[in-house]
Amino acid sequence: MKLHRFFSKLCAWLSAMPLSLLLLTGCQGSMSAAAPDLALSKAWRMDPSASANFTLQDAEKATDWETLPESNTWGFGKETVWVRLQLKAADQETRMPWVVRVRPAFLDYVTLYDPAAGLVLRSGDAVPPEGEDLSSINFRFQIPPLPYERSIYLQMRSTSARTLYVQVLPYGQDQQQNRLQEWVMGFVMALSAIFATWALVQWSVSRDKVIGAFAVKQFLAASWAFFFLGFARVSIGPGLPEGLLSTIGTMIFVGVISLTIWFFGLLIEGYQPARWALRATQGMAVLVLALPVLQVLGQPHLLVKLINQCVLLGLFLLLIALLSAVPKRVKQPIPMAVFFIYLLVYSSLNALPSLIHLGWIEPHPIVLFSNLAHTVLDGIVMFVMLQIRARAMRKAQIQNTLDLQSSQQQAKAEKRHREEQSQLFAMLAHEMKTPLATLRMWMEAGQLKPEAMERAIADMNAVIERCVHTGQLADQGLQPDWQAVDPLALTRASRESCRSPTRVDLDLPERADLLAVDAQMLSIVLGNLLDNACKYSTPDSRITLMLRATTEDDRTGWCWQVSNQVGKAGLPDAGRLFEKYYRSPQAQRVSGSGLGLFLVKGLLNLMQGRIGYEVRGQQVIFSVWLPHEPHGLHVVPGPQKLKAR
Repeated sequence: MKLHRFFSKLCAWLSAMPLSLLLLTGCQGSMSAAAPDLALSKAWRMDPSASANFTLQDAEKATDWETLPESNTWGFGKETVWVRLQLKAADQETRMPWVVRVRPAFLDYVTLYDPAAGLVLRSGDAVPPEGEDLSSINFRFQIPPLPYERSIYLQMRSTSARTLYVQVLPYGQDQQQNRLQEWVMGFVMALSAIFATWALVQWSVSRDKVIGAFAVKQFLAASWAFFFLGFARVSIGPGLPEGLLSTIGTMIFVGVISLTIWFFGLLIEGYQPARWALRATQGMAVLVLALPVLQVLGQPHLLVKLINQCVLLGLFLLLIALLSAVPKRVKQPIPMAVFFIYLLVYSSLNALPSLIHLGWIEPHPIVLFSNLAHTVLDGIVMFVMLQIRARAMRKAQIQNTLDLQSSQQQAKAEKRHREEQSQLFAMLAHEMKTPLATLRMWMEAGQLKPEAMERAIADMNAVIERCVHTGQLADQGLQPDWQAVDPLALTRASRESCRSPTRVDLDLPERADLLAVDAQMLSIVLGNLLDNACKYSTPDSRITLMLRATTEDDRTGWCWQVSNQVGKAGLPDAGRLFEKYYRSPQAQRVSGSGLGLFLVKGLLNLMQGRIGYEVRGQQVIFSVWLPHEPHGLHVVPGPQKLKAR
């Protein structure tokens, strides 16, 4: 994740660099325009026969030359293009050589003839560079300055687009332009590689197929720029056979076009375009990948021509696919209008070179730079768009996770509620049967006594009250009603109201200070503990209820202990003793709701008290401790007086 954040920050900083890039490119263009071109005139002619028999002598005799503009393109074909440059006469003091500078760097074969100097120099993307040819990413021919005007000739053949931009410059001017161009183009390549690396790191985290496709496409685009701009020729060209470098560059270009169409198709898929339109873009991407078979069949010129036609058709299909999604109005992190405008601009820039190479529009120098939209414009804008998309997807994923967790918690709560309801109904049915059965038995025997009726009614009331109090406790509907209570009087009253008061022995101090407590809650606590002691102890055994003043955690308070002998029900599981509805297996034969101790613990928590459980030999002991003064209250001397702190 740290690596992901590092690349995100780096790419965000580099996204602000297009202005610098434009500035550098503008400086380069200004310097090119300001540089003193030493050619008085430029002209061109084409050998329509594509015959190798057309020699320099034939070119010198030809009269059908046409004026060569600043840059020109002759599309795709096998024909050889000849260029004639009429040079100025050099000054007498000129000592540095002149340089004939030829671009772009993807031309296969360029040969310079300088009859006056007796020079024949070869270069090109298909020719392994050597010597001075390794010093620049452009094709450069050094010629001597002569004190008279003369004509030199360039012969060009290429399986790629036959595009030409030629200058004749002094050596120093040429060196200066070369360095600036290498810095600018190197920055373009590095920027593309950085965006590709960012996408790869992002994909390793998210596994998003759109990010993955962008990473592969951008790596291929950076590799293609490496060949297209001439860096491959001067770095790996010397070690490759003639023509192989040009073939590799063409294959990479095919991959870039195919993956670009596929990537945008994946991005458009999120807007739910028409199925036929999406299938058409995917089919076009696959078709482009199949075109290199023409290279194997010896048709490289047809290959590059079809690639450029597929570029135009692929971009058109992408726009149609996106427009087909308009009626559905699918909400995406990138609004459809913004994405369409970007795709339209991107398509226009990338369509220009193909339109010029195919001869459908007039040539323009932009053909040398617009292809870089693959690496610069797409990298920068897609970085921003995919960052927005990734953040939106992360937010949606987090929200979905939260919704899922909420649904699971709600389902668990509903399941728990249903289980508790089922347990409650089962317990009520069981607990109500016992006193009702007792009453029926006494009625049938004709011996119904008031004491039996009162006991049965008291048992049923106790069950109902526990259910009510438990529900209030769960709904947080119970809050202590603080009162100043005499603990001795309340303890005696609890003993008298239990089911077997004659079995309970009291162990009380002679006097006790008033206690701040909810009298009803404390009565319920002591009543439940005494009721359990009576039910689960050995029959007719003695039960002890003891009260002592104690100090815990530097707080004074009162401690009640209820102790009884272990009965036939045995000992409960101490870890589950205070769970709701818990009853030990041996206790199932004795009437009980399983709510008593759960309710005791909940009420003591509300009153800031504690309950403990221990076994000493055959004695079970429950200890209840309550503070003399709960936090926030103060007992004022005098009857029934409490004061908030």
